[in-house]
Amino acid sequence: MNYHYYNIDVKVTINDLVQFTAVDSVRIENTVEKFSDIAKISLPREFKNARQGDQGLSLVQRNILDFISPGHTIKIEAGYNGNLTTEFEGYVDEIGADIPLVLTCEDEMYKLKKKPKVNKTFASVSLEDLVKFLAPEYEVEALQMPLGKFMIENATPYKVIEELKQQYGIRCYFKGKKLIAGLSIDFKPGTTHTFVFGRNIRKSSSLKYITKEQRKRFYKGISHQTGTSKKITYEFGDESGDHRTLHLPLNLSLSEVKEWVEKAHKDNVFNGYEGSIDSWAIPVTKAGDNAEIIDLNYPDKHRDMTLFIESVIVTINKTEGYKRENKLSFKIK
Repeated sequence: MNYHYYNIDVKVTINDLVQFTAVDSVRIENTVEKFSDIAKISLPREFKNARQGDQGLSLVQRNILDFISPGHTIKIEAGYNGNLTTEFEGYVDEIGADIPLVLTCEDEMYKLKKKPKVNKTFASVSLEDLVKFLAPEYEVEALQMPLGKFMIENATPYKVIEELKQQYGIRCYFKGKKLIAGLSIDFKPGTTHTFVFGRNIRKSSSLKYITKEQRKRFYKGISHQTGTSKKITYEFGDESGDHRTLHLPLNLSLSEVKEWVEKAHKDNVFNGYEGSIDSWAIPVTKAGDNAEIIDLNYPDKHRDMTLFIESVIVTINKTEGYKRENKLSFKIK
């Protein structure tokens, strides 16, 4: 596939009312490592035409800022030859003052940042119940994890989410309108997409094949014990390698911590690829999906494997066309 043979179409809808089909560039960052997905849209210096509802909208001698304000909803769709896929939904966060005009947008986490501060003390609470308290308007999918006594003092829901990450390594992020809360080590891989060298992998990819010996890692697993200051720890790996700390579920036994840590080491220390796969608009990958990599140059298939996609950066511009940069992480199989 080569984007030169396809027409790239983009549609940006603001507040379910105003639509633009011309942009200078789009950049969307979708990752499991951050709280929010971020989109940046650069709009042309001169905008003459848009749509308002079902009617044409002329912007000649009118200010585009009359139609866009922080907090407005935004939807970005893109694709080839009119076949559009929703790449981002969220809210306008910032509107640049320079030309070209740049809109910085954030997913549903934007709304949690704007919620009022709360005070609440739980004698004992689970992660699921805490997140449901913080965001009752959303569907919640949370790890079944007791937190014990938990106190919120004059903090926004977003600040509590930051505290959960700092104290327990809990990650919270949105998939559409669903708020997901869990541990970085507890990923549940999603859809598998197939990538074949010479077919749908761009030459700009940073993939390289490295050995176990080049991936030296040393892991320390920690499981806090609720109601006490005690924590169960276990260390495993090569101390000369990169040191990583794993925040594990609460109240695990030593044998359970050992199992988690050694599995993490096995998944991350392997003979195989690291880096990023650069692809086109299709397949439509998302952070949390899997990349099945096939190299037909090796009939014995020793280089075929499936890896976790940690992040996807989508860019649309005149230089690179429509590109997805799929950053790879641990080995699935």
